[in-house]
Amino acid sequence: MKEHTVHLFDGELSHLHYLVLEMAGLVIDQLDTVMTSLDEGEVSIAEKVVARDREVNEYELKIDAEVLSILAKRSPVANDLRKVISISKIVVDLERIGDETVRIAKLIIDMFDPQTSDPNPQLLRDIVRMGTMARGMLRKATDAFDTGNLDDAYVLIRGDWDCGQEFQDGIRRQLTFVLQDARLIGRALDILQIMKALERCGNHCINIAEFMIFMVEGKDIRHRH
Repeated sequence: MKEHTVHLFDGELSHLHYLVLEMAGLVIDQLDTVMTSLDEGEVSIAEKVVARDREVNEYELKIDAEVLSILAKRSPVANDLRKVISISKIVVDLERIGDETVRIAKLIIDMFDPQTSDPNPQLLRDIVRMGTMARGMLRKATDAFDTGNLDDAYVLIRGDWDCGQEFQDGIRRQLTFVLQDARLIGRALDILQIMKALERCGNHCINIAEFMIFMVEGKDIRHRH
């Protein structure tokens, strides 16, 4: 009976693991899609990102329900408890990356409105650069969760990819464009909002890496590195 119960518990943890991977895959696809909509200037693609946000939210609710069920039925301890708690935290960051992606999509819809002229490609370069960085960070965080190998997590923690610094550099470049042509200020402000959303995506990826380290090694390094 004890072996049967443990087997069921392992199955529940595995199911929880795969649900998080499915959610992460959806969020990765959302971020990829929104960057494609920017690259192609296609409002219809950005609108699909907004519409699919409901799926991201549904995953969060489903995983939360699984977490509560495991806590209530199994009363996990030690490594198992750390895993369940860490997953509950990781899911919050994934959902927030989804929210930032939707925010970006709505800004793109406004930027490429048929009633207005398309933004200057020079202004968009900072978004493309930060978008590539944020997508890479999210993939590394997801790989770390999938395999339990913390090498990718520590790469994120070390700050090899610094979205914050890239955002500051982008602000300076956008201000340079505006000083050269004041008519660009409206577009520059939209672009800065998108860059800020991408910076937040990077920060959430670092949060996921921190929770991975806690889950595997039992070390809480939040606010310490």
